[in-house]
Amino acid sequence: MARWGYRAMESDTGLDILQYIGSNCMKEGKELSLRDTLKALQDAGMLDSPDCKNTEPFDEACVALTELCVHWAETAELCSYHNSRHALTELAGLKRFHMEADALGFLRRRMEEIQDDIDCCEREYAAFWFEAADYYDWTCYIDRITSKLAALPEA
Repeated sequence: MARWGYRAMESDTGLDILQYIGSNCMKEGKELSLRDTLKALQDAGMLDSPDCKNTEPFDEACVALTELCVHWAETAELCSYHNSRHALTELAGLKRFHMEADALGFLRRRMEEIQDDIDCCEREYAAFWFEAADYYDWTCYIDRITSKLAALPEA
């Protein structure tokens, strides 16, 4: 996996998720539903299901989806990400992003799991960052986007 920063969208995994969403989840090229996006990613094996016992392999996907939701809430566009080195034309026409309560709840629970593990580093994702020079920046970032996700209104 290639990565060039601590954000999920600064990794191949994050950009693969954006690519998949842009190619497979947009309705008429203008609308996106978080609930439908989660289902499509789960069906494609890119995200865990709500009843999954081992969510660890999907941590970076959950962070990427959280970034997507927060970015949309702050900018109302998805065609570019700061420092992502990538622009996705498939998402350029998005006009509405529905973030349903149950879908946001799923992401919140997953982000809280990641947050809870930051200090003990039992999850592979947290252990990876514990060894990195950007560990402190990453932990602050996870806390910040988790808080922003919790504050998002449901649409």
